[in-house]
Order: sequence, then structure tokens, then C-alpha cells
Amino acid sequence: MSSSDALLIELGCEEIPAGVVPVAAEALGERLIAALDEAGLSHGEVRCYGTPRRIAVHVESVQTRQQDRTDEVVGPSAKVAFDADGQPTRAAQGFARGQGVDPAVLYTVDTPKGPYAALKRDIVGRETAALLVELLPALLRGLPFPKRMRWGRETEAYIRPVHWLVALLGDSALDFEFAGVRSGRLSQGHRFLGAPVEVASADRGAWMTALRGVRVMVDPRERRDAILAGARELAAGIGAELVEDDETLDEVTYLVEWPFPLLGSFDPAFLAIPDAVIFTTLRENQRLFTIRDAQGRLTNRFVAVANTLREEARQAIAVGNARVVSARLADARFFYLEDTKAPLVGFVDRLAGQVWLDGMGTVRDRVDRIVALAGRIAARHCPERAAEVARAALLCKADLSTRMVFEFPELQGIIGEDYARVGGEDAVVAQAIREHYLPRGAGDELPASDAGAVVALADKIEAIVACFALGLKPTGTQDQYALRRAALGIVQIGLSRAGWGVSLRALVADALAVVATARPEIDADALAGDVLSFFRGRLRAWFAGDYRVDLVEAVLAADFDRLADIRPRLDALRALQQDAGFEPLAAAFKRVGNLVRKAELDGHDGAVDPARFEVEAERTLYAEATRVGVQVRGYLAAGDPAGALAALVVLKPTVDGFFDDVMVMCDDVAVRNNRLALLRETAALFGQLADFSRIQIVREGATS
Repeated sequence: MSSSDALLIELGCEEIPAGVVPVAAEALGERLIAALDEAGLSHGEVRCYGTPRRIAVHVESVQTRQQDRTDEVVGPSAKVAFDADGQPTRAAQGFARGQGVDPAVLYTVDTPKGPYAALKRDIVGRETAALLVELLPALLRGLPFPKRMRWGRETEAYIRPVHWLVALLGDSALDFEFAGVRSGRLSQGHRFLGAPVEVASADRGAWMTALRGVRVMVDPRERRDAILAGARELAAGIGAELVEDDETLDEVTYLVEWPFPLLGSFDPAFLAIPDAVIFTTLRENQRLFTIRDAQGRLTNRFVAVANTLREEARQAIAVGNARVVSARLADARFFYLEDTKAPLVGFVDRLAGQVWLDGMGTVRDRVDRIVALAGRIAARHCPERAAEVARAALLCKADLSTRMVFEFPELQGIIGEDYARVGGEDAVVAQAIREHYLPRGAGDELPASDAGAVVALADKIEAIVACFALGLKPTGTQDQYALRRAALGIVQIGLSRAGWGVSLRALVADALAVVATARPEIDADALAGDVLSFFRGRLRAWFAGDYRVDLVEAVLAADFDRLADIRPRLDALRALQQDAGFEPLAAAFKRVGNLVRKAELDGHDGAVDPARFEVEAERTLYAEATRVGVQVRGYLAAGDPAGALAALVVLKPTVDGFFDDVMVMCDDVAVRNNRLALLRETAALFGQLADFSRIQIVREGATS
């Protein structure tokens, strides 16, 4: 077995955008693993690292040389390669010559296509160092960067100018060139606090210690922990608490190499504007952390993260951040005071100046559709909230025409709620304005109020149907209008409010009715089919994380209209699937469904005529299916799919007896049609819960 050594690759650049660093580091790690695997080189754990000025990958115990191997090379067919006396023909000789061997070593090997000429070749393994020198430039060149640049006379386009390359296999340096830089052992420390440092070997601990000595924490997890701990300590030092923000923390982690949290402050007069505005200003513009006092109120203090130890530099950073924050907050206060001079309803008609979609009118037109949709939804699910729903729907987009949201688009809904409360709107209406944007993604909070849930459903289904009506469907990874997120939002709201029994078909029908006012030429039936198919795909993705995919497919194929019914059916089917008798039961139901699906009733009306029964098994199945059908419908009406499935289990021996004693596809057309009609009625019973033909039945290693 070959020996092994650690491998270290470190690429040093000018400062790389924070969001690019972790993606590029992970990509380099993945591509390096793939290259090692393809070369047949075993290796240990792979770790990826990144700072603003470097991307690095460390691999434990890489095999230092490929194993020697013997490959079998197949050539022309035996009847072409050998003559009647078994001697190599010119074709065989050419094949052997191309492989650099004597034709005498050729032999015959059996293949799926018949006998072929073949030979064995001894392949001498290459040194890993030599392979890496060839592979690494291409791996570095192929990293996924959003934009590339050129500098000086260098022809290589890259995310930023490259300044150094460390490439070590064990104690040995790998020698190659990339972007005009020769690889070796020399790394660079912190831009202001450090110095060049020579890396002696690919030992991970020694490398990290060497960089730490020149003020570089190369491990992003170490930097992240240091930032969070330091920020918490600063907040606690003034008797307050840090407002923890993972998104900002993740970004700041990749903006510094040697983090040093520090306190700053702004004029407390700015605390009169909404907390959300202050939080957004500090976070989005300066990547700062806010602080709350012991009573949970926002303070005028913040935490900045410096990339230096020098006291004068830290003070300059604190003062500079305070100056920028104060200027931004002054703007925000001006916008706030100007906006709140008028009630929120006064901004609604200004939406007529904003185009929603070409072909769907303005945002003001869209508001009218949302109002109409919300009214229909409220009438079904919470008629007692109709007045609040109507008012919230009218005001839900009003803040889009305010100065504040124009400057801070991410505050839409949040500012609407604040302005509604300041303007004296009902608290339920104000809350619903903010909540109608929820959920913003998987795992986000859902609308807590009925009014918020109704307006959220109306907003999301209008967007989906309007875009589909214009042909703006999501394709592949493209989803310009976030329709997948909107669909999942509807799914999450519908699942969370089981008592409402949200119907996708009803939602789509309502949306089609209001969208038709703008696009009367739409084919409502075709469009409804497209939208419902889109929802089915979202439901499949949503439930596939918790259930077997074939069970999800089976349940959705039966019906997915009432969102609240899907999970109980999945739970019941999964519970039954864990029973030892599930596989034969599913196989029996699957047999019924498959036969009904493939057969045609030759003009028969589909009604079962008991007078045409010829075999007792037909009468038994008819009687049992009729009896069980009553039970199943009762259980389903009571919202008990588990009870319905338990009732259906009783049919299994009766179905088996039917297939044992009855020839379904007999010559008598009338009898055959009657038997098929009976099976169709039977299939319809369990088809209310799931399409059993989609369930994979595994038995004795075979899958059907």
C-alpha cells in the first residue's frame, strides 16, 4: 500500500467579496475530492477555509502514488480479429500495435455482444505530486465566480488579482504556475498587522498556527465564534444584550481576518423612529449589530467589527461608522416624518404610478384584485373578519409608494404596519399588513392573525395565477417572480390552519375569476390545470423530506385539493406501511388499479348490474365493497383517514378471492364490462386515499 501525506492548497488574492469566499472554498474542496477520486487516490477528511484574502483546502492523508494496475482492453470482435486458423488478422495486428504489444498476447473474451479480442496492459501508477501539478491550475481556474477581472499584463481572468500560492504535499512544495504566480511555501499574513510567513509542511495545525502568528484566523468558525463572543461581552459590559443576527454575523466573518469587536453610538434622538428602520440601517449599510437594554428596548449603541488591533484605528472605525449611521438615520427620520404627515390610505392611489406586470396593469390594479380575492377567501373561512380583511387588503401595498420603502425596500410590510398604527388603523388591520408577506421562506414565521392569513393567501395566489396567465412560469433554476416561494407559502398557511380546510382548486378558481378582469382571453381550464400541476410539484418537494417519495406520489395522485388532508393521509399510509401485512395488501389494491387503468369498458356506462354476476366471488366483493364504502366515506367525512384505511384492509381477502375465482377478461363482453365496472368501483374506494399503483412493493429483493 502506498504511503500518504497531507495536502494543503492556499490561494491568496486581493479582498474577495464576502459572499463569494465560502462558495468558492467549498467548490475547490468538492472539485479536488472529485479529481482525487477519479485518479484513484485515497484520501482522508477534506476541510475548506476562507478569509477575505485567501481560499484554502486541506486534505488529510492523500495517497502519494497511484497503485499499479492491470487493465483489460477490448478490441475488435473475435471473428474479425482471428482467421480460421486462430491467427491474428491485420485488424488484430493494428489493434495490438496501437496498444504497443505483440499480437501474440491477444486472447478472446466473452462480452454481451459476443466474443471479442482483448489484451491486458500493466499500468504503472503515477506520483501524486506530478498529477496535482497538472490538475490544480485547471481546478483553480474553474471555480464558480460571479464576475472576473484582468489586471496588468496577465491574461488570466479571475475574481481578484492573485498574489500568492501555497501548494504542499507533506513537506514537499508543488511547483506550478497560475495567473502569473508560482506556487511554493510563502503565504501572507494580515494586510496591516502581519508579514510574509513560510509554511514548512501541509500539517494543518502547524499551518493554522503559523497564520495565527501573523494575525490571520484562517478558520471561519473560529472567527465567527470570536466575533459573537466579543460582541456579547461588549453588550453585557454596558448592562445590555446583543441583538444576534446570523445573516450579518456570517457576512462579517468573511470581511475580516483578525476580528476585533468594538462599541459605537449614535444620537439617541434617532430612537424615535421605528426599531426596524434602525436595525435595517445598521445592518444593511454598515454590517453593524444592534443592542437592546435590559427591558428589551433598542439602545443607541452598536457593535462594529474591526480588522485591526491598533487603538487609533479602532477609534477611527467607531467614529466613521457612527458618522455614516447618523447620516443614514437622519435621512430615515426625514422620510418617516414626511410619510406620517398623511394617513396610510393616502398612499394607495399613488400605486397607480407603479407597473405591476406588463399586461396586468399597475400595483393599484393589483390591489383591487387582492381585495376581491381576499373577500372571497374570508367569506369561506372567517366571515366574521370580513371588514378587517377588506381594509388590510386595500392597504397591504400602500407602503410601496412611501419614501421610506423606496429607500429601504426590505421594510415593506413592516413600515406599512407602523404607519397604519400611527395613522389610527385598527390593530388587526395593521398586523395583517405586515403578516401578508409571511412566510418569506421555509422556516419563517406564519401569519398569526386570520386577517393576515387571508390577505397572504390572496396576495400569493394572485401573483401565481397572474404570472402563469402571462406565461411567466418558473423554469429550471429561474424563478424571477419567486412563485415557488409563494406556492410554498400558501401550502404552509393551508397546513397550519387545518380547521379552514383550504382548497387549492377554490383558491385557483377565485384567482382566475379576478385575473380574468385584466386578461379576459385566458383559457381558464387550461390555466387552472397548469397552476394545480405547479402546486403538486411544490407539495411533492415539501413532503418528500418527511415521507417516502412513492407514498407522497401515491397520496398526491389520489387528491391534493384540501391541504389539511394530505399529511393525515400520509401518516395513515406510513403507519399501515410499517405493518407486516402492508405489502400483500398494497399488491392486491395495485392489481385492481392497474387492471382498471388498462382496460376499457367498450361503451358500457360504468354502472354495476348485480343481475349479471355469475360467480359467488363477484357477489361477495360487491356486497363487501358496498358495506366498506359506507364506512370509508364516514371516516373521511370525520377526518379520520387511518380509520378509512383500516376499513379498507378488510377488503383484501375478498379481492384475493375475486381474482382467484373470477376470469375478468372473459369473452362475454357484457359480463366482462360488468366485472370491470365492479373493480372500478372497488378501486375508487381506496383511490380516495392513495393511488396504490404508485407504491413500490419490495419483496425478496425485487421492486415492483
